[in-house]
Amino acid sequence: MEKFLKKIQEIRENPTIKKKILFTLVILALYRLMVFIPVPFVHISALMTKTLDASATGSGLNYFLMLLGGSFHNFSLIAVGLAPFINASIIMQLLGSVVPKLEELTELGETGQQKIQQITRYLSIPLAFLQSIGMVFFINYLLGGNVISTSLPSVIITALTMTVGSVFLMWMGELITEKGVSNGVSLLIFASIVSGIIQKVYSSVSSSASVWGVVVFMLIIVLVLIILSIFILKSIKEIPIIYARRGKVQESSSLPIPMNPVGMVPIIFSIAFVSLPYLLSKLITQFQPMNTRLVGMANWIEANLNIYAQQPGVLAIIFYFILIVAFTFFYTLIVFSPEKISDNIQKRGGFVPGIRPWKETAKYINGILMHLCLRGGVGLAIIGVYGYVLNYIPFIQDIVQSIWSLPVVVTGSWVIIIVGVVQEIIGKVKTDMLMQRYDKIDLNTVGRNLKGM
Repeated sequence: MEKFLKKIQEIRENPTIKKKILFTLVILALYRLMVFIPVPFVHISALMTKTLDASATGSGLNYFLMLLGGSFHNFSLIAVGLAPFINASIIMQLLGSVVPKLEELTELGETGQQKIQQITRYLSIPLAFLQSIGMVFFINYLLGGNVISTSLPSVIITALTMTVGSVFLMWMGELITEKGVSNGVSLLIFASIVSGIIQKVYSSVSSSASVWGVVVFMLIIVLVLIILSIFILKSIKEIPIIYARRGKVQESSSLPIPMNPVGMVPIIFSIAFVSLPYLLSKLITQFQPMNTRLVGMANWIEANLNIYAQQPGVLAIIFYFILIVAFTFFYTLIVFSPEKISDNIQKRGGFVPGIRPWKETAKYINGILMHLCLRGGVGLAIIGVYGYVLNYIPFIQDIVQSIWSLPVVVTGSWVIIIVGVVQEIIGKVKTDMLMQRYDKIDLNTVGRNLKGM
């Protein structure tokens, strides 16, 4: 406890860290204020009545509303959120593995990453516009009435407004990344999730006959999920490395590889990706095209791949599970290149004991990565789908329904995002403080050398 209080005191006395924290809080406050700015042509009273009814009854819309962190109750101009940017990032990373020019950019280091990021931003704009149009029809269909006008001018103006809101969120996220204490996109998603949890907890507690039962149940579930999330995110496998020096002197070191090298990214990508088929199916059924096969496919997707339902279908749960594992492998191979790691070890005169250099070392590191990805990906996937699986266990279902907590208030995917973002913030603050200490030491050394001269 004393160490914790000491760290807090250090942060309070550090003007640079304090400035970054205040800047982040101001941006988050602005983000939450934007939740209450509606788009044009929305019948706010009708929308709020239907969304509040959906929240109270625990319908399939409930998960959707919570995911948007309250921005949907007023059909806010940021209701589309960062989903277009996330989808654009997924598309760019998929293309980076098959398009030679994009692959060349990834090998250029920071300069190439900046160009890819710029292309991702441009790609996000048309995606945001299309998704905004889809959301207008999707929400009218889902709520069973025209809470927003569907005339062509109204739809276009609404879509343009929401596109601007989505682009503005991207800009805010980048500001936080540049001048704040964490990755901006992750932190904005974190803010939406926390807001949705607070709203749901308040609703559960105020509506439940057994308030303490709800609180105890949620605390137990959240505690178990947090422990599992920390275990997955913090477990590390260390590969021993020996560096040969002149005079037959050897220095030993280690290459740390986390069980989950990519944090909560697979969860974020999977949430965005698993939503796409269902949203498209809603759009198709709204327009009712003449192609009966297309309509039949849309109906099948709506019945079997609706992850937002109170009790999603088994196929939807399996699809979500597979996506999390697949994105863990995919993103790890992008972030960690065994060939590059092996090459760097060899250039520095190092080797892994018992393993031959170059290809054999790369193969050995790749085998460890794949093993860790399987364990970490499956662990992430179990945490991600646990809330949906609980709905299929009669004994658990009876207990949870008796204290009015279905659907489960805190999903596993949210917990791991929250834990990941908190760890990211702590890591960033620690790094900034260490860098400032080193800068002070260097300045003091320079000052003493100048005095000595």
